[in-house]
Amino acid sequence: KFGVEPISHYWVNENRFSCKSITYAYKFGSRFKIYAPYEDKFKWSSNVKSTDIQGINQLPDAGKMVFLTSSLKDVMCLYSAGYSAIALQSEMQIPDKNLIQDLRTRFEEVYVLYDNDYENVNNPGQTVARQICEKFNLSNVCIPDEYESKDPSDLVKNTGSPNILKYIIDEQTRGIKIFEK
Repeated sequence: KFGVEPISHYWVNENRFSCKSITYAYKFGSRFKIYAPYEDKFKWSSNVKSTDIQGINQLPDAGKMVFLTSSLKDVMCLYSAGYSAIALQSEMQIPDKNLIQDLRTRFEEVYVLYDNDYENVNNPGQTVARQICEKFNLSNVCIPDEYESKDPSDLVKNTGSPNILKYIIDEQTRGIKIFEK
């Protein structure tokens, strides 16, 4: 559904590279993002553009809520939990106002759910989330530190179920503040 496939090798400019560990290809039209989660040096390779919005083609025409999140794996995790979501190519990228306007016309609520880099004093994921929320008057949903999970996919992996993710989203989108960042 999201154009993600496990791969054993890939090509860059006629050069073939073999994957040393589990590796995935994320397809965006004719462009690819290569993700090797267990590699330190070359975890990511790509020829995608900043305008390639992850998950945009899987969004419904309209809905109750949509999340702007950090990565395609978080988009897929939210989708499997019953939520619509998209991600830019970088968590440090500020969305274009036209994208936010489009989301607002299609969904009742637009939320930001970026990484909670709770172990980092500067918490860059929440810093950018705050900037986006302030710029576009959006609400932030944040995974509480107590779960020791920086993003939706880590939370589901660490808890073994999307139920805690659903609980956090439900509590924070109903206006009940169980956590403030």
